[in-house]
Amino acid sequence: MNKSNMTALKATGIIMIVFALVYALLGTLAVSGIINNALPGHEKQETMIVVLGYVVALLALVCGVVCIKGAVAPAKLFGAVFAVLGLAALLYQQLAHDAFSIFDCLAMCFGVSIYFIASQIEKVN
Repeated sequence: MNKSNMTALKATGIIMIVFALVYALLGTLAVSGIINNALPGHEKQETMIVVLGYVVALLALVCGVVCIKGAVAPAKLFGAVFAVLGLAALLYQQLAHDAFSIFDCLAMCFGVSIYFIASQIEKVN
């Protein structure tokens, strides 16, 4: 079962890298004005939200690389960070903007799955 968990962790790492690239591309398109209402806050050109979007993309990229390399403890940490940040972002969007962001929901789900898979690997080892 340990080998299948490692494979699942690596597959989730690949998904996180794709997520990072899509999130960065989406943020760039939203900032340039090509698409609207994709990421709440970008339409108002709020600098902090733009910076946070790119930070999330960078963290997702690093998380993906860590997962692919098979480093279980850092992967578990990144999973927890994404789970908590995704939940916080979902709550903020709902309360402040009365909106729902599928990207924040995906980040939270990916974080929970990475944390769970890394925990299962730690149990076996």
